Parts: sequence; C-alpha cells; structure tokens
Amino acid sequence: MNKTFDYIIVGAGSAGCVLANRLTACGQHTVLLIEAGGSDKNILIQMPTALSYPMASKKYNWGYSSQPEPAIDNRQITCPRGKGLGGTSSINGMVYVRGHACDFDEWEESGASGWSYADCLPYFKRAETWQGGEDDYRGGSAHGCVRRQQHDWQPIVWRFY
Repeated sequence: MNKTFDYIIVGAGSAGCVLANRLTACGQHTVLLIEAGGSDKNILIQMPTALSYPMASKKYNWGYSSQPEPAIDNRQITCPRGKGLGGTSSINGMVYVRGHACDFDEWEESGASGWSYADCLPYFKRAETWQGGEDDYRGGSAHGCVRRQQHDWQPIVWRFY
C-alpha cells in the first residue's frame, strides 16, 4: 500500500500529538505520526505514584544521561525521556510545571529575545485548559487539561501551594 502524507512527525509525545492534532483538525492535511515505543496503557504509568518504575524501565524510558559533569565529581545525571505514546508526559508522574516567570525573564535579559514570561504566557495558555477556567495566567480551551493535585490527604502536597 503506497500512501503519501502531507507531514511526517517523529515522536508521539505531548508535542508530537498536539502538532498532529492541530495539523489535521481542519481536515485538509494528512499526518503520519511515528512512535518508537508502544502504548502507555500500563498500571505503572497510569498510577502517578509509581513513576519510578517506568522511569527505570528500558521499555518506557530511553535511558539518557548527561556527559560526566566536572562540577559534581564527573558523575552523570540521568535524564528520563519517555518512549511510547505520550512520551515523557506518560512517565513523569503527571506533573505539569511551566517554570518560574523570573527564569524566562532572565533568559531574555541574557539575550534570548522573545523568551520573557510575558512573551511565552500566551503559548502556555494556548496549550492548557485549567480546571478553574481561563484567567489572566491559565488557558481554557486546549487539549491539555491541568488541575491541582486531587489527593489532598498527602500533607506534602500543601507545601507546593
């Protein structure tokens, strides 16, 4: 079967899936989405507190690490990267973190023009649907649903608010 596509996307992580969705939403384009890993339908991935298992598994994690770092006695730092549908979002315990606004502003001050928090905020909002609805800092109409921790029985959770 010979089939042609308008676009080929390698990697069905969060970005690849969102890009494929946006490119095909109008019904005018075809996309081939290629993923080296398999499905993320596994209890150890679906249960956020089990995140250490898929992060340590060659089946779900590419197993990347840094080069030896001189500042830390030449140790290597592991960098879990998801292999499978959902990519790293599937193995990171379902934690969504944007980064601190000051970090973005420092990047721009250091020469990364267009990377201030104010510049990036519209893209953050466009990528998420906040459980409380759209406001000045959160989006309200994207495929990425974001909400607060649902299990408030864990005392450590409240340290993050």
